[in-house]
Amino acid sequence: MSIVPVPTKPMEGQDVTLTVQGYPRDLLVYAWYRGPASEPNRLLSQLPSGSWIAGPAHTGREAGFANCSLLVQKLNLTDAGRYTLKTVTLQGKTETLELELQVARKCAEGGGGQLVPRRAS
Repeated sequence: MSIVPVPTKPMEGQDVTLTVQGYPRDLLVYAWYRGPASEPNRLLSQLPSGSWIAGPAHTGREAGFANCSLLVQKLNLTDAGRYTLKTVTLQGKTETLELELQVARKCAEGGGGQLVPRRAS
């Protein structure tokens, strides 16, 4: 399994989908965390048997899908950081994956050039 952000270099204000490739077909439940899975208050959401359940870290901008992917809408710079996916299969196999999401600052429109520092007179 692997997690791929789409777009790969999201910017502030964009939506990003953390796409899970090779997710288990015999999936029982999965959970997404903003940060480590060892901290329950970091739970964004879980999806047991097709029911979406929001966790304490859920902001209202996240949505999960049956293929384990996570959509985060209208990214903020504070959305950058570690995201952890924990899956459990029908056979009880548990797997944990992490992704360090980077969010680029939105550039000001119309500038086009580099900022050059000026010396005070």
